[in-house]
Amino acid sequence: MNRSILYVLAFLSLSVVCAPVHGATPRNPYLGRWALTIPGGGAGWLSVAEENGHLSAHILWGGGSVIRMASACMDADTLVVTRLHTVDRKDKEGKVLYKDTFTETIVAKVSGDTMHLTQIRPRFDGKGVNRNEFTGKRIPPLPPKPDLSNTRYGKPITLFDGSNLNGWKLTNPRQKNGWSAEDGVLVNRPTQQEGKRHVSYGNLRTEAEFEDFNLKLEVKVPKKGNSGVYLRGIYEVQIANTRDRGLDSHNMGGIYSRIAPTASAEKPAGQWQTMNITLLDRHVTVELNDRVIIDNQPLLGCTGGALWSDEFKPGPIYLQGDHSAISYRNIVLTPILRREETVIFEDRFENRLADGWTWIRENPQTQRIRRGALEIRVEPGVAHTVRNALVRKVPFYRSRGKYAIDVTVTNTTKPTQQYEQAGITWYHAGKPVFKLVKELVDGELMIIPGRKPMSSETVQLRLVVDGNDFIAQFRPNAEGKFQTAATGKLPVPANDHVSIQCYNGPVEAEHWIRFDDFRVSQLSE
Repeated sequence: MNRSILYVLAFLSLSVVCAPVHGATPRNPYLGRWALTIPGGGAGWLSVAEENGHLSAHILWGGGSVIRMASACMDADTLVVTRLHTVDRKDKEGKVLYKDTFTETIVAKVSGDTMHLTQIRPRFDGKGVNRNEFTGKRIPPLPPKPDLSNTRYGKPITLFDGSNLNGWKLTNPRQKNGWSAEDGVLVNRPTQQEGKRHVSYGNLRTEAEFEDFNLKLEVKVPKKGNSGVYLRGIYEVQIANTRDRGLDSHNMGGIYSRIAPTASAEKPAGQWQTMNITLLDRHVTVELNDRVIIDNQPLLGCTGGALWSDEFKPGPIYLQGDHSAISYRNIVLTPILRREETVIFEDRFENRLADGWTWIRENPQTQRIRRGALEIRVEPGVAHTVRNALVRKVPFYRSRGKYAIDVTVTNTTKPTQQYEQAGITWYHAGKPVFKLVKELVDGELMIIPGRKPMSSETVQLRLVVDGNDFIAQFRPNAEGKFQTAATGKLPVPANDHVSIQCYNGPVEAEHWIRFDDFRVSQLSE
């Protein structure tokens, strides 16, 4: 007996044996929402619930919308769900003679928070079945609705400067790029030539990835236009010409197939429209043309076209470009600061220094505040002779918790001098005893301590202090998760100060460092 026949028999057996379960209890390990990685690596989603003593299931399979499955039931400790596919059977002239209905079966087993699934799908030509295995992860319960009035924001980031596509790339480099910068506008023109083979155009995403944020932009949708703004690459805010079509999750401003707008605020096609979107704790708020149309609503899972199904992974902003022409401008993202951090002190270096700083060996000619950052020239010298070291008393008692000191460091010129460096220095009893810096060592830029390679111009440095223990961390381009460079011990407290500084610069050239977003926070345990 060949394998195809075995698969068909297994499929038929499941269809016959399985029966709905009555009285399922909350302890049923299948109940809940699952983030799927479907065959081929795409994003999917499965929800299993109990309704009137019976199981029900909804699924998202790659693209499109969430759909209800035809059936869901238990076969002993195995979950079995089905969905139906209707196929037109036509004659040689293309006339539909009749319809065939095929039943696709998905069989699932749970182990803790992991689901192992098998898809058994008949081939529509009636010659065998396809069998695919894939996995899912349980999605944790949604947190309470966040208090947006107490949200703290970082510094706004201009994602598109109007002149070029720097910082953007296609989600799939094999597709054709229809995007360009024209007169301050990000334009997509996915043109097709009549009589020619259809050209597949690409979606455009930021190279940077983000966690929670506020996103503001303007968009102009032509007649019959269709695009989308994906938040962290997983939740699509629908962009489409749907004026006067009613309130639907597939219309302008809705979370595609998930959340319908509560009000109509769309302008006619061809007019610029404003969007103000806040994503926080898996809740979303959407303002369209200064009117709230989705108010802090929970997101149950990814939407069709998501890059992945993991809702806790940092991700890009991506703009759908495979449907129609579209125009965007004034795209600005403002990160939301993590709530597990209580900011004790911060200085964004806007116009002047915050109170409490002092200079060591100040040279006013080689330091300045410009464009929202502190710029210091990297002068010759070593730790004990450094010039323009900016110092302040550590604003916490080490015994009272866990703290983080952050600063973003950018080289405006490529370092050339051996041991040329910039970053954070810890002072103990008036002397420098520890540094977390980006440093040129033997021709290679690296994070010290730890000697971690670091080639990007910008890096966010984080010194975590927990009692006398430290963790030296960094994030290239101030994006994604922090990486640990080294751990160790600090001296016992004695007039602790922290400094941002740079030194070992060349004599014959001007090298400058930009220090940005200095912050001291208390971390939750």
